[in-house]
Amino acid sequence: MEKLSEYTNEKFIKRLRARNKYKAIEELARLFDGAQVCSDIDELVTALVEREKIMSTGIGFGLAIPHAKIKSVKDIAFSIGISRAGIDFDSMDGKPVNLIILVAAGDRQHKDYLTLLSRIMSILKDEKRRAEIINAAGPGEIMEILSVE
Repeated sequence: MEKLSEYTNEKFIKRLRARNKYKAIEELARLFDGAQVCSDIDELVTALVEREKIMSTGIGFGLAIPHAKIKSVKDIAFSIGISRAGIDFDSMDGKPVNLIILVAAGDRQHKDYLTLLSRIMSILKDEKRRAEIINAAGPGEIMEILSVE
């Protein structure tokens, strides 16, 4: 599998305006609009929100990884949202989330999907790396951080 940076780009990285988890999920999913990632952004948003309602993707450590596998996703990809103020994601540790990694995959990309989720987790469990991303000057710097594995 390629470096994490191969599954995103600077256009898919932003400081979030949203103050709640559902708005944050929609804001990040809409970053794929106009890209070759997903042909139906509304379907992606619905799938992500429905999945979030079943169980929070806030895993603790200020990190959430909302994810969905749906037919309209052509190329597996992820977007990154940063909220310095923090967003309540009903995380396992009860703390607000500052870093959201939204993963979108096609319904037939099961192996790549699991591999990507695992790689994201292994890199972002490092507190120093999470802090570097949250405090990065901009998308370019975040891409550099993701390029070093």
